[in-house]
Amino acid sequence: MDIKEILDPKNLLITAGILLIIISCVGLTQSEQWAEWGWDDEPIGDHDAAYEQMWALHILPIGIFAIGTGLFVTGKPLAQMSMLSSASVLVIIGGGMGYLTGHHGYDGTPPMHFMIFPLLAILTTLLVGVAGYLSYKDITANEEA
Repeated sequence: MDIKEILDPKNLLITAGILLIIISCVGLTQSEQWAEWGWDDEPIGDHDAAYEQMWALHILPIGIFAIGTGLFVTGKPLAQMSMLSSASVLVIIGGGMGYLTGHHGYDGTPPMHFMIFPLLAILTTLLVGVAGYLSYKDITANEEA
C-alpha cells in the first residue's frame, strides 16, 4: 500500500470530522467534568460548565464541514481545502487556544484516557494537511506535464 493511498484527503477529512463530532458530543454531555479538569484547583461555577458546552457546540460544525468537504469536494479544490483547513485548525488549537488557556489559568490536566480522542483529532488534522499537500503536488505536476 502506497503512502498516498493511506494519506487520502477525502478519507482523512471524514475521519477528522467524525472525531470532532465525537469530541463535541462528549463535551456537550460532560461539560462539568471538563470545567473541573480545565480549572484544576479553582472553584467551578455553573457558568463554567455552560462555557464548556458552548465550546463543544462550536466544534460540531467544524466536524460537519470536514465530513462535507470530504464527501462533496474533489480534485485540486479538495487538496487546497485540506491544506487550508488543517492549517487554520492547528493555528487555533495549537497556537491560540494553547497559549490563551494557559495564560488565563485554564491548564489543568485531564486523565490520559480522555486525551485519546483529542490527540487523535490533532494528529488526523495534521495528516489532512500533509495529504492535501501531497495531493496538490501530484495534481499540479500532472497539469504541467
